[in-house]
Amino acid sequence: MTIQPSFSVSGPVQQYVHGHHRRVDGWLSRLDATLISCVGQWQSGAGVTGAVGEIGVHHGRLFILLALLRKAGERAFAIDLFEDQQFNVDQSGQGDEAVFRANLARFGIDAGTINIVKGNSLALTWAGLSGGLEQSVRLFSVDGGHTAEITRNDLTIADDSLGEGGVIVLDDYFNPEFPAVSEGMCRFMIERPHALAPFAIGDNKLMLARPGWAERYRAMLFGTVKPRYFVRDTELFGTPISVFRTPRTLMQIIRQTNLTRRLRSHPLGRALKPIVRRFVQG
Repeated sequence: MTIQPSFSVSGPVQQYVHGHHRRVDGWLSRLDATLISCVGQWQSGAGVTGAVGEIGVHHGRLFILLALLRKAGERAFAIDLFEDQQFNVDQSGQGDEAVFRANLARFGIDAGTINIVKGNSLALTWAGLSGGLEQSVRLFSVDGGHTAEITRNDLTIADDSLGEGGVIVLDDYFNPEFPAVSEGMCRFMIERPHALAPFAIGDNKLMLARPGWAERYRAMLFGTVKPRYFVRDTELFGTPISVFRTPRTLMQIIRQTNLTRRLRSHPLGRALKPIVRRFVQG
């Protein structure tokens, strides 16, 4: 991987990623915020333009980051059930429009530049949403209902929306509390083979792009995100993908150091591996 990114980090984005996101109720780790911000800012430097948006905004924790990543003239859209919780069949979140709007104001985001859509995404299509935006999408977060059918549906909307170089961020793909998200993703990949390629896994996010762009994004993140977050390169749906994780224990921190990675490939490291494994597993 040789592509080195070239982009500047804006003050509001940097502040939000480095801690201000915790002021908003929701689910977004600093690492996942970092991955999304790197993608969004690299897009701007690479000439990738378009709207940003999310299905399932809750109180806006991730959406605010998307809105802050916009360049002049780029629109945003926010889709949520909000108070229509009778359609929230899996109880995967509970959006509140008044709280959402208040959070936008707290971070200086003009609600007039955002299409706020209250509704069930199963009744929506991108063709019906795009008229008010007049832009294809460069960053689309899918974090709505967590059933298999809703996930498949929302990925279809996101796929239909993508412009050149666009990226989709899928929530909870590996979360054991919501296994149907993985099923919905698999259904989508069967229905639309080769439409999207995954390129990065974060703490709780799966990032996807068109196959022709996925490797470029993967290389960019590899050259940008701090090495202590990088776990390994592997494969998903036949595509190379990089795994990033926030180290949560001393053992994880040790395993993700550069010295440990070099030791794994050394003959001494290979010889010690069974002993270390027995020690760790008790």
